[in-house]
Amino acid sequence: MRYFVEIVRHGSLSAAAKALHMSQPPLSSTVAALESELGVRLLERTGRGVVPTEAGELLMERGEQLVRETDQLAAELKRHGMGVLGSLRLVAYMPYVQTLLPRVLSAYRRVAPAVDIQILDMRPEAALAGLEHGTVDAALMTTSNHELSAQLNRASVNMEQLGSVELVAVLPPRGTWPKAMSWADLAHHTIFAPPVSSRFPGLGNLVLGELAQHVDKRPDVRTVSQHQAVLAQVSAGLGVAVSANSTASNNPGCPVTIRPLAHGQRTLAMELVWPKQRELPESVTRFLGLARSELGPRAR
Repeated sequence: MRYFVEIVRHGSLSAAAKALHMSQPPLSSTVAALESELGVRLLERTGRGVVPTEAGELLMERGEQLVRETDQLAAELKRHGMGVLGSLRLVAYMPYVQTLLPRVLSAYRRVAPAVDIQILDMRPEAALAGLEHGTVDAALMTTSNHELSAQLNRASVNMEQLGSVELVAVLPPRGTWPKAMSWADLAHHTIFAPPVSSRFPGLGNLVLGELAQHVDKRPDVRTVSQHQAVLAQVSAGLGVAVSANSTASNNPGCPVTIRPLAHGQRTLAMELVWPKQRELPESVTRFLGLARSELGPRAR
């Protein structure tokens, strides 16, 4: 079709062949084969070159549109292959990555400005199910035990530790608090903690494990899913919590007191997680590379 369009545009087989960077004989053979296949003459020779017949004019009208659409489709597919077009469905557990995510997305936007980015805030089990079933492309998650999380999910996802998240005690703004809080100190108060996870142990698992190890009595631990709800209750003096340092100390609407933890595990591992059982589009693999370069050990 492209050959025929070029011939009509130039009004000459030789000029069309030159524009197409080919010799004239194969161009003539291609047009002859097209006329034979369609069963109708498309071009007429004149003293000034070639002109389309009535059937050729109809084909030219439709053919130009087909060539334009083919070129547009090829360009779009090429951009998909380069990872600058498409979509990225990313799970990011916001309390722990909200201070880091803008840096990654800013770098990603510079190299893939047309990719549709969807940020999803999911609990670990839902995120893992999405990665397994193809509704999630990648995830930035935190775990209290990298080795155990990798072992529990080794059949379905890849995991790469990018760094660590510092944990602190989050306390009501009014009160006299020690310079560092032990788990025994925390156990004197109601403790707000996120849910535990059986497949991707996180902060909730860490809190219960540290309390069991360092506290004799059974403390009052209440499960709260939303990070902002935890801060609101701690700010109101209803209890205490453990959270990421950066997210707990930067909430002017919910003033709290921050203290370091005196002992025990004081960090969560930040993990880059992606599916193992399916081929990823270039838009996703490009994000994985940028996340490593922006958040990984070499970026620090």
